[in-house]
Amino acid sequence: MNKLILFLFLLIIPSPLVYADDLVMYVDQSEYYFKVGENAVIPLEIKNDYGHQISGMLQYTITQQIMQANTQISNSNTQASTFTINDGEQVGSLDFGTSNSPSTLTVNLNFIYNDGNDQMNVFFDPITIYFVSEESQKNNEQNKMQSSSQQSTSQNNPLNQQQSIQQKLDEMLNQQSTQPQNSQQRLQNSQLPQDSNALKQEIQEQLQEENQLKKEFEKQLASNEEFQKSHQQLLQQGYNATSANLNPNSISTGDFEINYENQQGKWAKINGSMVNGTLTDLQKQTQEQQDKLLTKLRENPTFQEYERQLISEEFVEQNVEFIVDENITSISLEYQNKEYQTATINAEFENDELIKIHLEKPPKDYSYLYPYLLLIPVGIFSYILYRKMKIKNKVSIKPVIPKNIPKKFDHVLASNNLIQEGKEKFEEKQYKEAYGKINQAIRLYLSYELKLNKEITNEDIISHLINTKYPVADIENCFKLSSLVEFAKHIPNENEFYKMTTLAENLIHA
Repeated sequence: MNKLILFLFLLIIPSPLVYADDLVMYVDQSEYYFKVGENAVIPLEIKNDYGHQISGMLQYTITQQIMQANTQISNSNTQASTFTINDGEQVGSLDFGTSNSPSTLTVNLNFIYNDGNDQMNVFFDPITIYFVSEESQKNNEQNKMQSSSQQSTSQNNPLNQQQSIQQKLDEMLNQQSTQPQNSQQRLQNSQLPQDSNALKQEIQEQLQEENQLKKEFEKQLASNEEFQKSHQQLLQQGYNATSANLNPNSISTGDFEINYENQQGKWAKINGSMVNGTLTDLQKQTQEQQDKLLTKLRENPTFQEYERQLISEEFVEQNVEFIVDENITSISLEYQNKEYQTATINAEFENDELIKIHLEKPPKDYSYLYPYLLLIPVGIFSYILYRKMKIKNKVSIKPVIPKNIPKKFDHVLASNNLIQEGKEKFEEKQYKEAYGKINQAIRLYLSYELKLNKEITNEDIISHLINTKYPVADIENCFKLSSLVEFAKHIPNENEFYKMTTLAENLIHA
């Protein structure tokens, strides 16, 4: 496929639709045929009888099948985005791009929204798109498909709730948008000699095993009552799941993160680990909760005194990190001065009450005074010489003060220096500082590469990396490990730290 994107461009026009459903969507056919090189554009009709705009989450999964070297290659792309439907009757189009070779697309389309009381769903049966090489192979026939809004029953039935969550995880996670691309690249890269079919078969089997492992882990997670409770709480608060990341080590052990967003653009997420089917370190965070706690912290007199001290010493706030452990939320605000020294204000909240706050900053550096120590023997020698020569005229020696010529900031050099400092701190077993330096090096480098030219939070950096060439999942995992070590919630590991430094160096020298 030259491109594989889905956009919905709505133009409000009159249409003689007579159905009385609250929200109805129509397509002309269940199967569409296009010639190779043509754009696959499908008309979509919508009727909204609510009397007002409806906003929700549009989710879609596109599965592509291609025959290549007598081997069928299949890949999928699952995405979700917020979507608003105007009141009344509308017509728009779904554009699935084009293909430069014969192939088949299977499209699953789903629109989820809240009508004020319940969660509603408009779900289409699969739509099939064929790219054919000859005009005569087209076989388009009228077969109108209609889908109406239905009330979700997952909240009333635990089994349906598990199936609903697992289906959504399937849509977002089972076929990650990056995984199929990597899978196809691995297959294409293996097309060397005639006997490469065995190697391609081995790669396919390995990919199937990985997908099966992810499915089993996903099933375990969806059936967990604690996870279901957190998931339903966010749905009731108006959040919809938008993306997710599963990293299973076995069918019942691994890490996970599910991301959500509401109609106001506020984010939320559920993340944690599962060990032998039991959830550990489960965290449910929302942007609104973090903003509330951060506001309360900034209003605290002790915090304000600490911040005044840091500002007077030319420290500037660079980053804010949150760690949630049951009813305890740890907040770390990192500051930095012109010499790249770091200071941190750490605070802990129990529920919504501030229970602990302290300041960590480097000891004062008096090394700038060392050159002046050399003036002492010079002064003594000058005085003795003066006495001997009986100099009558006092000679004042004015020190030469070099002009401060501003230099262009070299973020690559600064990032490399931070990596080296991190390695040295790790050798000295100062693990908190070591992880922090690597974390800071990655943030600093990416900030300037993305033309932000300032230190920003981990969350903001990740949001700017969407649709870029950078390995978002690896970078996000690096940030998470640094935060855990910062609050002594994770045991440092040499292999893990080596992977972090390797990631940072590869980013900078790519």
